[in-house]
Amino acid sequence: SSDPHILSRLPDWYLHSLNAPAFLVLPLQLKGAPFGLIYADKTQKGALELDEKELALLRTLRNQAVMAFKQSS
Repeated sequence: SSDPHILSRLPDWYLHSLNAPAFLVLPLQLKGAPFGLIYADKTQKGALELDEKELALLRTLRNQAVMAFKQSS
């Protein structure tokens, strides 16, 4: 999160309350509109490293959560 390109996109509330050096955000969307997110962070820069299999599992979790919301509405 110290990269200038990323830092410029972070909201003030995040910088003042969390400001994690490493984080992951997977947005949840229905019909193109965001309704939630999956968030993870670490207290050390570079500590949140995921391989392709782990990232694929997180994407699967996100997709299943979106499908559950679709079915409940």
